[in-house]
Amino acid sequence: MDGLESREATSAGRVRPFTVDEALTYSPISSIVPFAPEVIPLPTLQPHQSTPLLPSTDERSAATRALQSLNQQTYQSNGSSPALDGTLHDLQSLLDPSELTLFQFKTPPKPVPEPSRPITSNGLSNLHDPFPQLGSFADMVLRSTKVQFRYPSPTSPTSSPQPKRANASQKPHSLTPDRNLKNDNDGTFAANAQQQGSHHGLPTPEKESKKAAVLIPQLPHISYNEYQTFPVTGAGNDRGQSAASAGDDGILSRGLDEREKANVALNGLQGLLSDIFESEDQLEPDTSGAVSTSAANLFVPGTWSEGRTPVLESAVQIKVESSMRKVILAGRFDEISIDDLLRVQKLSEGALSHGETEGLRLDNEWSEEDVERWILRVDGMSIALRAARTILRTMTGSRKEKQLYSEELLQGVLNVLKSSLDSCVNPVAELRGSGDTTATFRLLQSHKKALTTVLTQSDKTLRLLTDLLQHEEVSETVITTIEFVTTGLIFVENAHSEKDSILGVQKFETLRVTAMGALIEIFANCPDQRTFIIDEILTSLERLPVTRQAARHLKLLEGGNIQLVSALIMRLVQTSTLVAPPAQERGLKPLSLANGSVDEGSDDEEAQPAVPERKINVVIDIKREDAKDPAFLREDLAQMCQPLLDSAQRTAHHVIQFLVTRALKSTKTGDDPYRVLLDIFAEDFVTVLNYSDWPAAELLLRTLLTSMVNITEGDKSSAPAKNMALDLMGLMGSAISDVIVQTRTLSKSFERSNQGLDGYLSQLIEEYLEGDSRESELLVWQGPYGAALASLRSNRTDDGRIASAEGYLISQWASRVCAVLDGTENENDGDRTIETFSDVMIRLKRMIRDIRQVDVTSNLDPVSSNQGRLGYALVLLTLPLCKAFERILLILLNSMNSDQATVRSKSIKSVVQLLEKDPAILDRGSWVMRSIVQRTYDPSPLVRDSAVGLLGKCLALKPDLEVKFWNDVLARTTDTQVGIRKRSMKILKDIYLRDSQKDVRSAIGEALLHRIKDTDDGVSELARQLFEEIWILPFHRPVGSDEETVQYRLALTEQAFLMVQTVQRGESVASVLESLLQTVLSNESKQAAANFRVCKSLVAFMFDETLDVDERSERPARQHILQTLTVFAKANPKLFDASQLELLQPYLGNLTKNDDLHVYRSIVVIFRWVIPRLSGFKPTFLTAVQGTLLASLSKLGKKEINEVVPCLWTINGILRNIERLSRTTISCIKGVYAARETDLTQKPELVARVIKYMTIAGLFGKYCDFDSDLARFRAEFPWWKGDSVSGLIVTVFAPFTRPKAPKAVRSAALSGLAAICQSWPKEFHREQVYTAYDVAFSQDDRDLQHIILQGFKDVLVQEERRSDRAQDDSDGDGETGGGRLGGSMTATQHDGIVSSLAQRFLQHIVRIATSTQDGYALSAAEVIASISRQGTLHPKECGAVLVVLETSQNAAIAGLAFREHRALHQKHETLLEKEYMKAVQQAFAYQKDVIGDARGATTHPYTAKLRPLFEVIKISKGKVRRKFLTNLCTRTDFDLSKVDAKDDVPPHLLFTRFLTENLAFFDYAAVDEILHVMSSMERIVAGTGTSIAHAIELEVPRVSAQLPDVLDAEAGSAPARDAVGDVPRLRQLTLACVILSTIWNTRCFLRQLYGLSSLSKQRDSKGKLSAKDLTRAPSKVPGVTGDKLWDSNSVFMSALEDSAAMTARCKLFVEMLAIDEDFKGAADGDDVVDPRLATPSEEEADEMRGPPSGSGKGRKRKAGMEVAGKGNKGRKRRRSMSKGKSATDESNDEDWV
Repeated sequence: MDGLESREATSAGRVRPFTVDEALTYSPISSIVPFAPEVIPLPTLQPHQSTPLLPSTDERSAATRALQSLNQQTYQSNGSSPALDGTLHDLQSLLDPSELTLFQFKTPPKPVPEPSRPITSNGLSNLHDPFPQLGSFADMVLRSTKVQFRYPSPTSPTSSPQPKRANASQKPHSLTPDRNLKNDNDGTFAANAQQQGSHHGLPTPEKESKKAAVLIPQLPHISYNEYQTFPVTGAGNDRGQSAASAGDDGILSRGLDEREKANVALNGLQGLLSDIFESEDQLEPDTSGAVSTSAANLFVPGTWSEGRTPVLESAVQIKVESSMRKVILAGRFDEISIDDLLRVQKLSEGALSHGETEGLRLDNEWSEEDVERWILRVDGMSIALRAARTILRTMTGSRKEKQLYSEELLQGVLNVLKSSLDSCVNPVAELRGSGDTTATFRLLQSHKKALTTVLTQSDKTLRLLTDLLQHEEVSETVITTIEFVTTGLIFVENAHSEKDSILGVQKFETLRVTAMGALIEIFANCPDQRTFIIDEILTSLERLPVTRQAARHLKLLEGGNIQLVSALIMRLVQTSTLVAPPAQERGLKPLSLANGSVDEGSDDEEAQPAVPERKINVVIDIKREDAKDPAFLREDLAQMCQPLLDSAQRTAHHVIQFLVTRALKSTKTGDDPYRVLLDIFAEDFVTVLNYSDWPAAELLLRTLLTSMVNITEGDKSSAPAKNMALDLMGLMGSAISDVIVQTRTLSKSFERSNQGLDGYLSQLIEEYLEGDSRESELLVWQGPYGAALASLRSNRTDDGRIASAEGYLISQWASRVCAVLDGTENENDGDRTIETFSDVMIRLKRMIRDIRQVDVTSNLDPVSSNQGRLGYALVLLTLPLCKAFERILLILLNSMNSDQATVRSKSIKSVVQLLEKDPAILDRGSWVMRSIVQRTYDPSPLVRDSAVGLLGKCLALKPDLEVKFWNDVLARTTDTQVGIRKRSMKILKDIYLRDSQKDVRSAIGEALLHRIKDTDDGVSELARQLFEEIWILPFHRPVGSDEETVQYRLALTEQAFLMVQTVQRGESVASVLESLLQTVLSNESKQAAANFRVCKSLVAFMFDETLDVDERSERPARQHILQTLTVFAKANPKLFDASQLELLQPYLGNLTKNDDLHVYRSIVVIFRWVIPRLSGFKPTFLTAVQGTLLASLSKLGKKEINEVVPCLWTINGILRNIERLSRTTISCIKGVYAARETDLTQKPELVARVIKYMTIAGLFGKYCDFDSDLARFRAEFPWWKGDSVSGLIVTVFAPFTRPKAPKAVRSAALSGLAAICQSWPKEFHREQVYTAYDVAFSQDDRDLQHIILQGFKDVLVQEERRSDRAQDDSDGDGETGGGRLGGSMTATQHDGIVSSLAQRFLQHIVRIATSTQDGYALSAAEVIASISRQGTLHPKECGAVLVVLETSQNAAIAGLAFREHRALHQKHETLLEKEYMKAVQQAFAYQKDVIGDARGATTHPYTAKLRPLFEVIKISKGKVRRKFLTNLCTRTDFDLSKVDAKDDVPPHLLFTRFLTENLAFFDYAAVDEILHVMSSMERIVAGTGTSIAHAIELEVPRVSAQLPDVLDAEAGSAPARDAVGDVPRLRQLTLACVILSTIWNTRCFLRQLYGLSSLSKQRDSKGKLSAKDLTRAPSKVPGVTGDKLWDSNSVFMSALEDSAAMTARCKLFVEMLAIDEDFKGAADGDDVVDPRLATPSEEEADEMRGPPSGSGKGRKRKAGMEVAGKGNKGRKRRRSMSKGKSATDESNDEDWV
C-alpha cells in the first residue's frame, strides 16, 4: 500500500501525518527555492494546515468587500452595466490562457470539517448564509471565461513554458494571488483554489478540490544595474500631491505594492458601504412587523423608527471614516460613487442632528445621579462628533461634485463641534480640584475616559475642518464661526498640573494647538480676515492667566515651554509672508492629514498607518531664467518680497503697539493684566529668539525695542513707563548677549577649515566678532541663510509652522539682497554684484512663488544641525535687533543718572541681566564701572541697594576689579538702610574668600565685627554668622582627628596673624571680638565644641609665636599677639593651659621700655582672667607673680594698676595671704591722709604722689574685701571708728573733692570714690559722697562730671548684670515672674541705689546729655538709657529726653536713644503718648540751641528729624498715629492777638517750619494718615487764614484782591484801623501769612509727593474712598523731591525784612486764598476725609478741640477745628475776587521736582 492509501486507512478520528517523501511529492520545494517562506511552509510532522491565499487580514477583508460590491451591482443591473462590463473585460484579459500558468491539481481525500459560521470582512455581523454558494459576479465570470487545467499523476508533474510578460518588474507567480495584480479577480482565484477559500471569507464551492502540485516557470533575471532613474518633469502645482491622485496613469506609476494597498482600501470601503446600505434597506419591517436582527446591529437602537434617519453605531462610524481616510490617501476616492457618498452623509446627518439638540450644560450643583445622566448625553455627543468626522471626510477627498459640500451640513458640523466645546470640553477643562468647583471635579474624575473621548473627537473634527479650509472654499459664515470657536478655545485657561485637570494638561493643549492651526489657516487663506483675527486675539488677552506657570503649556521641540498665544502671534506674523492662494486653487488640492497625523483612524484597531504625503522636489532650471536681464531681477524680487515683509511688520507693530499701550496704563499688581502679560510675551519671544523655526520673534522684539527706546528717550514719559522700558530692554539685551555667547561657543566646536561650509561659517563668525563682517558675504546661496533653511527642511512637518518660518526667512533674505544691491554706489561694482546675486535672486523668486506648493528648499545642500544653528545665529546677529545691543547698553548706563530714583534703580537691575549673560561688557571701558560705583553713593536707598548688588555682581564676574572697588563696598556697611548693610556684608564675605591680601581681609573683618553691634538685630545676627563662616568654620576638623597637616598649620598661622592684625585696627575691635567669641563658644552655639577646638589651636599657636625669638618680617609684634590673647582670655579662660602662663612669668619683671609696658599689661590681664578658672598652679609660681606685681606698682600707670590689682586679689584667693595686700593698701591710705592738711596748690611736688596713692588705694578698695583684716586697719588708724575699709577710704578721700583742692587731685579723689562706690554701693548714701557730686555738678566742670557719670555708668551696668543673673538663676530653678526680686528676699546694699541716684542726679545727667553731642553727652545718654532699662523711675522721666536724643547728629547717641525709646514705648505706650508733644517741643529747642539747625529735616536725602519718634509711634495702632499727627498739626495753629513778632525770626515761625517739614518727610504707614494730615492743615488754613486775610484787606493798604466768600462773621465785623505807620501790626499780619503759607505749601507738597488729588476731587470722581485704598501703604511719585519745598520755606523767612516785603507777602497770601480751588473746598468744609474710615473718633475729636497734652490751654477755632462733615458758616463778600493766577510759586502745588 502506498503512502496515500496508508494515510486513507487511518482512523477517521486522526489523520496520519505525511512522510517526508510523501510531502515532497506534492511540494515545489523539491525543485525550486521558495522566494517567500510564508507562501510554501516547510514540511512538518504536524497535521497539514492549508496556507491562506491572502495572508493579510486586510487583504482578505478588502477582497471580500470588493466581491460583495460586484455581486450587488450584478444583482441590481441584471449583469449589464458599464462598470461590470469593464471589470469583466479586465478579468478576462488577466485569465487569458496564453498568459496563465498551467495548474495541474491532484487532491487527496480530506475529512469534511464541521460547519462553522464564517465572519464577514468588516467584522460587524454575518449578513450572508452560513454556507455561501458562488456569488453572482463570480458565477458570471466563471461562465464567461474558459480556463483549462488537468489532473496529472502525482509522480510526474509537468509544466508548460510560459511566455514573458510585458512588465519586466513583475514577480513570479505563487500559490497565492499575485499581490501586484488587481484584486478584482480574487473571487475567481478563490473558486479555483478550493483549499484556501474558507480562510479568506470568500464564496467557495461545496466540494473540495483534490491535492494539487504547482509548477512555476523560471522568469528572466533582471539586475539592479538595469534600472534607470528619470527626473520628475512637469510637476503639478499642488503641494504634497502624490502621483496616485492623477488617475489611472498615477496608479500605473505607483509600485505594485502600493497599487495593491490602494485596491484593498477601495474594495474595503465599497464592501463596507454595501453592507451598511443593505442593512439600512433591511431596517424596513416585513409583513410581520419584524426587523432583521443582523441589520439592526449596525445602527443605534431606536433611531430608525417613525421615519427617522437611522444612526450608525459608533464602531461602524469609526470603520467608515477610517476606510474613507485610507481611500483618500490612496488617491482612489474619485472612484467612490457620488450617490454612496451622499447616502453616507445622510446617514451621518441623523447623528449630527441628534448631537445639535443634545443639551450638555454643566451645573456645579449637580448630584452624582445628575452627572450619570449627563455622561449619557456626552456619549451621544461622541457619536455625533464621529458622524461629523465622516461628513468632513466626504468633503475632504478633493471631489468636484458640489452637492457634497452642503453649507447647511457643514454648519451642522460646526454646531456640534461648538456645542461639544462650549458645553462640555471647555467647562470641564476649567474645573479645578480646589475652590468652588471641587465637588464637581471629584464627581467627574470617575468619568475621565468618556470626557477624554469627547476631547479627542473634538480635536480630530477640528483637524478635518482645518484640512477643509486649506483645500476648499467655504462661506464667510463658516469662517466666522470657526474663528470664534477656535479663539474661544485658545483662551480657555488650562490647568498647570495634571492633578488639577480631568482631561489632561497636554491632551487639552493638543486641542488648543489644533485650534491654533485652524485659525492660522484662515489667516493665511483669507487676507481680508487678518485684521479681524488679530484684533480678536488682542482683545481676548485679558482672559489669559498672569502666572507664568499657568500660562506656559506649549512644549518646544528644542526644550522649554511658552504660551500658546505667543506661538500663535509669531505664527501669524510669519504667515503674513506667505502669498495667499486664489480660491480656485484651493479647491483643486488633494487633502492630507492636518499636522501630519497618521492615526486619524486610531479608533479602529485594524487601521494601518497612512501613506505619508510626498512633496515634489523641483529642480529649478537656472539657465532658463538667465534669459531675463539681471538688471530687472532686483526690481522684480523687491516687488515680490517687500509687500510680504511689510505685511509681517504691520502685524507685529499692531500687536506690540496694543500690548505696550495697555501695559502703560496698568501695573504688575493692578487689576489689568497687560503689564504682566507684556513681560510674559517678551520672555516667550526671547526664549525662541535663537530658534530658526520662530524667526518672527526677532521682528516682534525689534518692534518692542523701538517702542521702549522711544519711551526711555521721551521727555514726557513717566517713571513707571521708563521702568517698564528699562526692564524689557534689559531682558532683550540679555537675550542678545546670550545669542552672542552661544554663537561664540558653537563656533569653537567647528574645526578651523578653509574648505566647505564649516570653514565659511567660521570665517564669517570671526569677522563678525572682530566687527568686520560684510553684508554681501552673508547672502550667498550656500551661506548662513541657506544653512538655516536647509536645517529647517530636515525638521519639516506638515503643521505649517516650518513652512511659515521658511517663507519669512526667504522674504527676509530677498529683501536684504535687494538692499545690498541698492547700497552699491559704484556702477561697475553694482553690475558685478548683480551678476553675483543673479542666481540667488532667481532661486529666491521661485522660492517665494512656490513656497506653498513645493519643497523649495530641496535645492539646498544638506547641513548638520550645528551648521544650521550657526547659520541662523549669524543671520540673527546681523539683524537690527542684535545690532542695537550697543545702544541698549548705552541707554541703560545713561539711565543710571536719571533724575528719578526708581529709573536709576531699574536701569541698574537691567544691567545686571546683561552682565549675567556676558561679563565681557565690563571690558568695554572704565566708564562702565565708574557709572556703577557712582550710584552706590546715590541719595536714594533704592538706587544704592541696586548699585551695591550690581557692584557685587561685577566683582564676582571680574575678580580683578576687587583691588579697585572693594573699599566702595566696605563703605556701604555703615549705610543707613538695613538691606544695603546686609547686602554689602555678604559681598564682603565673597571678596574675603577670594582675596588673599591680609590688609583687605583685615579691613573686611573689622567691618563685620563693627556690624555685630548694629542697632538692627538682623544685621547683628548676620555679622555673627558671617564671622563664624570665614574665621572659624574653615578650620573645623572631624571629631577624633587630632592630626594637623602642614596645610592646616599654614592656614591656621595665616588666620592667627590676620586676627592679630584686625585687633590692632581699633580699640573697639577687641571688645566686639571678645563678645563675639563668647557667643560662638557658648553652649547656645550649635558647633560650640568644634569652635572651642579651633580657638584653642589659635591660642596655642599665638603662644608659640610669642615665645619664638626668631625675627620674621611677616610675624606681628609680640605685644600685639599678647593683646589678641587677652581677648581670648576674657572670652573663655579655658582656652589656656597652666603651663602656658608659667612661660609668661619672666616678662613681668622687664619694664625697661614702653613696649615692655604693653606686654606687661597684656600678661597681667591674661593672669587675671585665667588664673581663677584654672587649677594646677604651683604656689611658688603664684607667690613669685604676686611679689613681682606688688613690686612694680609704683612704676605703673592707672591702666596697668587697674589690671594688676584684680590680678593680685585673684592670686590671693589661692594663696590666702591677704596681709601683703593690706599692708600695701594701708601704706597708700596713710600717704593720702598725711596730705589732708597740706595746701597742695602750694606744693605741686606732692600732687603726683597723692594721686598715685589715691589710685592704688581706690583700686584696692574696689577689688579687694579687707573686712576680714579689719583689725589691722583699725590698728593703723585709731581715729577711725567705721566698720568697713571702704568707708575708711571714702572718709580719707572726701576732703580732697572740695573746690580748693587742685583739679587733678579732685579728679583722682572723685575717681576713687566712684571706684569704691561701684563695689560698695552703700557708700553712695554717705553725705560726703552726695556733697562731692553736687559740688562737681554745680560747678559745671565737664571733666569732673564725666568722672562722676562714668562712675554712675559702672554702677548701673553692674546692677543690670546682677539683676540679669538673678533672673537667670530664677529661670534655672523653674520659677517664673521672679524678675529682679526673684533671686533673694534678703535686703542688700545694692537695693535702691539706682532709684536713689536717678532721683538725686537725673536732672544734671539730662542737662549734660542735651547740652552737647560729644563723649560727655554720650556718657550721660548711656546713664539715662540704663536708668530707663531698670525701670526705677516713671517712664515719662526718661521718655521725653530719649525723644530729644533721637534727633542727635551723633549716631551713637541717636541709635542708643532710639533703641531705648522703642523698648520703653512697647511697655508704656499709654503713659508716653501724653508726653510726646512736650518731647517735640524739647527736640525743637535741642535742634535750635545745641545743634544750631532749626529746620525740621536733614538733606541728601531729605529725612525728618522726628523720624525715629514716628517710627516708634508706628508700632501703635492707627488711632494713636492719627492722634499724634493731629496734635502736630494743631501745634502750628496760633492766635493772632498773642503772636510775638518782635524777634528777627519769631519762635513760632521757626517751630511751625520745624513741624511742617517733619510732616512733609515722614514715612507714613497708610494713605489715610497722609489724607488726615492734609485735612488738618486745610482746616487750619481755612479757619485761621480767612480771618487773617480779612484783617489784611481792612488794615493793609494796596491790597485790593478780593477775599473768598468764607470769612467768619466775627472776623468780618472787626473795625478797620489805619495801617499807616503801624509797622508792628503789619509785621504781625505778615508773620501769620508766612506761617499759614508754610502750612499750605507742605500740604501741597504731600499731595504731589504721594500723587493724591484733593479729597473733593477724589470724591467727585470715585465716590467715597474704600477702606482698602485708605489702609494701603502709600507710594511716592518718582522724581518728586523736597527741593522746592525747602527753597520756598527759606524764601518765606525773608518776608519780615522790610515793609515792602511784608506788604507783598500779605498780598500774595490773599491772592492764594482767592485763587486756589483746593482752599475754597477746604473753606467750604467739603475737603475732609471720610469720617467712617479716616477721621478721628468722637473721643479723638474732643481731644482735637482741646489743647494737646503737655502744653498750656489752646484756643478753639470755629473754622479750623470743625468736626468732619460740618461746613463753616460765614458771610459772603460783596466784592468779587480776582480770577487771575498768582505769579508766585508758593501757592502752586504743581511740579515739586
